[in-house]
Amino acid sequence: MRITTFAATVLLLIAGTASAGTLEEVFDKTYDARPGSLISLDNTNGAVIVRAAADNRVHVHAVKHVESLHSDTLRTAMNNLRIEVTADGGGVKILTRYPKQNEGFLSWLAGENANANVTYTLDVPREANLAVETVNGHIEVAGVGGTLKLETTNGRIEVERCHGSIDAETTNGRIHAELLAVAGGRPMHFETTNGGISVKLPRNLAASIDASTTNGGISTELPVASTSTHRHALRGTINGGGAELKLRTTNGSITIEASN
Repeated sequence: MRITTFAATVLLLIAGTASAGTLEEVFDKTYDARPGSLISLDNTNGAVIVRAAADNRVHVHAVKHVESLHSDTLRTAMNNLRIEVTADGGGVKILTRYPKQNEGFLSWLAGENANANVTYTLDVPREANLAVETVNGHIEVAGVGGTLKLETTNGRIEVERCHGSIDAETTNGRIHAELLAVAGGRPMHFETTNGGISVKLPRNLAASIDASTTNGGISTELPVASTSTHRHALRGTINGGGAELKLRTTNGSITIEASN
């Protein structure tokens, strides 16, 4: 009898929460920034796109998206999904605060939890250092010059027409990076687990390369004086050596091309 009562309760909960709802809210703000300063963004669910702006300001465009089976939960989750921005010392720090989730099967069944994500598009000064982190979403950067630190877990990383140095890391996704010029003496790091790595680098790059993959091959257009080479690994120097260029993947190939 208890089992029957519980089953009936479950069915009533499902019937009462069957109509899922969504809410979206747009965040648009602009902040002054100093060229060469640090622009940082911390997100969890959602893609991040960064582009070079025509001025020395940071334009933040974000879309907050919430889904829930319960209208009250929907509104509460949207209120608790916050974007906090701190502009200080010429830099800008963006932090995404997500609503807390109730634990337990019945909470989920009753529609007391919400799925939330925020997608960002940032226009930043052409000369800017970036520190961008998300978990579930891809990262794209175009036209920016500086020190770029990019990290996600489930998503690809794409860098186009940039200059400076890059530290890019993901787990499930490919990495593609194009650098038109490289900051001398700065190491660069590209790492993924499930995905290939392709980089375009200047022909005059001077670096010590350390590249390896488990399931895939390695090819390069840049001349490498090899100290160790086989199908899954390449170590040596490019144009006499320099700062470390490290590339790592498990399931994917590594391709190095000349960008000019």
